[in-house]
Amino acid sequence: MGDAFLSGRAPAFLEPASAPLLGIVWVAEMVRVFHPSAILGHLAGACLAAYVVLALARSTAHIRGLFLVAVGASLATAWWIGSMAALLAGFAKAQIFGAFLPSVLMLRATVEASPRIALLRGDLGRLGHEARQNWMQYGSHSLGAVLNVGALSVLAPVVAAETDRERRLDLARSSARGVGGAVLWSPFFLSLAFTSQLIPHVPLWQSMGVGVGMAAIGLALSWLLFTPSLGRAGFVASVGRLAPLAMPMLLVIGAVVGSTLAFGLTGLQAVAIVVPALCLGYMATLGAAGARGVVRRTAANFGRLSDELLIVVGATLLGAAVAAMPAVREFGAGMTPDMIAGPALLAAIVVVLLVLGQLGLHPMIGASIVLPVVAAGDFGLCGVVLVAAGVFAWALNASVSIWTLPVAVASGAFGVPAAQMLSRRSLQFAALHAVAGLLYLAAVNAVLIRLGCP
Repeated sequence: MGDAFLSGRAPAFLEPASAPLLGIVWVAEMVRVFHPSAILGHLAGACLAAYVVLALARSTAHIRGLFLVAVGASLATAWWIGSMAALLAGFAKAQIFGAFLPSVLMLRATVEASPRIALLRGDLGRLGHEARQNWMQYGSHSLGAVLNVGALSVLAPVVAAETDRERRLDLARSSARGVGGAVLWSPFFLSLAFTSQLIPHVPLWQSMGVGVGMAAIGLALSWLLFTPSLGRAGFVASVGRLAPLAMPMLLVIGAVVGSTLAFGLTGLQAVAIVVPALCLGYMATLGAAGARGVVRRTAANFGRLSDELLIVVGATLLGAAVAAMPAVREFGAGMTPDMIAGPALLAAIVVVLLVLGQLGLHPMIGASIVLPVVAAGDFGLCGVVLVAAGVFAWALNASVSIWTLPVAVASGAFGVPAAQMLSRRSLQFAALHAVAGLLYLAAVNAVLIRLGCP
């Protein structure tokens, strides 16, 4: 889910009005990281509100409906409790996403200008089908960690000559699982960025570290279920072709994580500040024409973030409103670990968010309500495990559900029906990953509790 700006749905006549508004939010929020200013905050808030109004005309019907329901419920809750303070505070928290998402767009435009991308498009004809599936999954995972579902538009043409439909389906499913796995740990996805904001005391590197473990479980399960006869030589041959991606990815991700440790930035702030700086540095090596191309592609996509910002704003407002309800506070205070706690509560959180996601409710909305309430009590769950649980449910949906963007984009990129993206083995993968992931999270939680986690 999310990253709908990659699908280019926004009507062209609204983009010129929307892009400057988001540009102002981006610059104002970056400045506010270092120089908090009430004036800049009000300016960014007004521009974001105007962008949201225009976004309603461009968004998909499903997201528009979710946003209107979330805002309606938030306003009704604020009227009932007699205060708009929670909603105003929630909207202020959402403003940083007006800097985060444009920075991710800029990174995508910069990566697409790199000659390293062309190096991926070598001859894969000598690889067997399982090795090509492995190449697609690991390529989608690694490139998707930076480009989100935009990685599929880069990788799919490499194997577009495949004429057998069943083999194209295998490759499409591999690509969706690859991107879904990256959702678990990449700081450039909305999943980790949004969920970590709900429990802000958890360091980004810890959430990423736990997410990498869950992603490794998914990759291992994929090997067992989808490419069981792929030997060591085939694995190395396929993954080795992705070597051009290694250093640039390590540099970008290392810079983001390092800035959170060195300067105390949140993950959202680090992406918003560090990524543009890295992109500008690389653009200086491209020459005037190449740099203009990156700027042009970034600005052109500013008007296409309607779905993302609508759901971020709606989910943040609803979460803030629900958290401010006296009944919720009493429930949080009255609920004790004797009722449900530890691994059982962990499983309940993941299952509920997973089921709601399969029914079409965006994970942001469910997570924004559930996670802060659980984090406020003593239920035997570490904060980093709560973040990971929310991201895990999000990623499982992204890997297999036909309602999510990775699956939808993969089906279009490989020319296969979206309904056929879901197979018996895909469901087996999701079920096994859910069980193994929960056992892993329970084990991590037990270790961290012994170490005195917050």
